[in-house]
Amino acid sequence: MAIKLDKKDKKILTLLDGNARYSNSQIAKRVGLSKPAVEYRLKRFEKNNVIFAYYTVVDFTKLGYSQYKIYFKFQDITLEDEKNIIEYWNKANNSIWIAQIRGKWDLAVSILARSNFEFGRILNSFMNRFSKFILKKDVLLTEYSPIYAREYLTETKPSEFVYGIPTKIYKLDKTDREILKVLSTNARIPIIELAGKTGLTRDVINYRLKKLLQNKIIVQFRAYPNLHNLEINHYKTIFRTKNFDEKSEKGIKSYVAQHKKATQFLKLIGSWDLEIEFETENEDELYKILTDIRKRFSNVIRDFAILRITKTFKYDYYPF
Repeated sequence: MAIKLDKKDKKILTLLDGNARYSNSQIAKRVGLSKPAVEYRLKRFEKNNVIFAYYTVVDFTKLGYSQYKIYFKFQDITLEDEKNIIEYWNKANNSIWIAQIRGKWDLAVSILARSNFEFGRILNSFMNRFSKFILKKDVLLTEYSPIYAREYLTETKPSEFVYGIPTKIYKLDKTDREILKVLSTNARIPIIELAGKTGLTRDVINYRLKKLLQNKIIVQFRAYPNLHNLEINHYKTIFRTKNFDEKSEKGIKSYVAQHKKATQFLKLIGSWDLEIEFETENEDELYKILTDIRKRFSNVIRDFAILRITKTFKYDYYPF
């Protein structure tokens, strides 16, 4: 059941999307509500499943990983078989995003791997078990990807985080890994609870968090909304290009960065060249955006496809 958000709700959601570790008191001050009022609204969010997860954005590139995207089209499959496939990827240590989609494919999975060889082993293990249900698949390597704030929820400053750019590898130790393991899908957890789950002291956790933030291993603490419950449609539009030089790339990227309904831009290596995520009120709004893109960049766009994300099953930047 969809929930209607008022201006205060949207402001709270925007703040959490920018920093999920804001305390209720900090949110209250910024929104202009009392602390009990904020607590009531957050409980209402929870009751109505407004937020899928409070997650930590970890720059996995600095840990030596690349992102591989797999799109699957099913065949001869029952609902139980599909459930088993989703559960397989949910439990996979290297999967960071899993979603049910409509359009050219049925399921999207994003995998982190340190090399093509490691990714091949991961994919082969899956195919050895489920290949009879896979009509076709498409594998894409993410070259780099800027992620943008949800400016459409309420007036907020534009922000951007980019992963995929080559960088010096940062070595995590056991303590770092224990913290990230919990924090990755529970970014709002209080320090005292994090200490209880990891067996570390509050002082150690605070010191390590500060260090991980300073080294930009942890980039953001965000809220991932259940868009369907907010009556917002989530789309991925994928493009094949022509004459795609540096100037054209910069032009499209700049257009996406300034568009309030765009939330991510991905430069890809594979059968498709670009992927852009939009969150719109309906399909008509998306087609207006796409019409504008095709007019502005007709000399670059050769082909495109639209994928609608209908359900997200996993979103975890540190799934190990």
